[in-house]
Amino acid sequence: MQAEEPRRTFLTLDGLRGIGAFLVVTRHVPFLFGPFRAPESFLAVDLFYLVSGFVVAHAYRVRLENGGFFGGFVKTRLIRLYPMYLCGLAFGLLAAVLSFITDPAGWWTWEKLAYAVVTGLFMIPMVPGLVTNGSALDGPIWTLLPELIANFTYAFFIRFLNLWVMCAIIAVSGLGVVLAEFHYDSLDVGFGPTQQWAALARVFFSFFSGVVLFRLFGHVQKHVEWASWACMAALTLLLIYQPNDDIKPWFELGAVMIGFPMLLVLAGCFEPSDRTGKIFSHIGLMSYGVYLLHQPVGNLVRIIIGRNTPVPTGPVVLIFGVAFLVGVTLLAGWLDKHYDGPVRKILRQRFMSDGAKKAA
Repeated sequence: MQAEEPRRTFLTLDGLRGIGAFLVVTRHVPFLFGPFRAPESFLAVDLFYLVSGFVVAHAYRVRLENGGFFGGFVKTRLIRLYPMYLCGLAFGLLAAVLSFITDPAGWWTWEKLAYAVVTGLFMIPMVPGLVTNGSALDGPIWTLLPELIANFTYAFFIRFLNLWVMCAIIAVSGLGVVLAEFHYDSLDVGFGPTQQWAALARVFFSFFSGVVLFRLFGHVQKHVEWASWACMAALTLLLIYQPNDDIKPWFELGAVMIGFPMLLVLAGCFEPSDRTGKIFSHIGLMSYGVYLLHQPVGNLVRIIIGRNTPVPTGPVVLIFGVAFLVGVTLLAGWLDKHYDGPVRKILRQRFMSDGAKKAA
């Protein structure tokens, strides 16, 4: 039986998750950001999957390889993700109901609301034949089921997942990513009713790339302040860059298959100073809440101020966007302290053994 590796924090990775979540906000709440967008911010999803593989391999590999922890791992991941997931759904439902009340002739109907709630509660993706699903209430939640599938696949088959097997998984799923890019002319896919294969290709490529990169480079740690900030800048530039149509497929594939893995290795190895580390740790902690809350909260803001109320354009609109981002971050922090954290603590005490609680 292997001894567990000492836990460490990856503060630069926390910072990357925070930057990625913040830039996604500009995509889903466009009326508050005007021309200030991050056109390729949907690629942050692939970065989140990559970081997930890296961190999960660090936190759980030894315990999973020793056996007897698969059930505990499943509970751990569900407890980690589900409370805030439900909160995002609740905000989305509130926005949808208000939209329906204020505009009965609009898109929402009681039937669609019922479909969205039921499918959302069970993380059922949008598939042919469904009227709608939970992502109509909160768009980003479609990314969580693919991540759980990759997590559970890794945990269940870990004894068979040597380096060569995982490289084969990465190669096959990478081919799927390439096919998705050229079939849809973008990697902004995975949420549509016929796109589930593309969602799985994206998550399996990035998640297992993260696992492999941890095995190869995850034990290197150096404190280099400027390198940590360089990682933040590199991610920001990748996501705000707007390639033209001729190079867009190659840019997106290059970012996902080469750029992000290189960035992960650097971010996993180089740690910032204590002061910067506290900042990165905080925005990383808030990133999950910001990611799940921003779109439904943005929908609520749009309804409250009125859909036809003009929002200033030009540089001044950025003031509204920054204020919204700060507000959502504060909301995520409040919910983490008063809802998500306490609920997860109760669930761990209720459903997990003492050994599994330590691993969580």
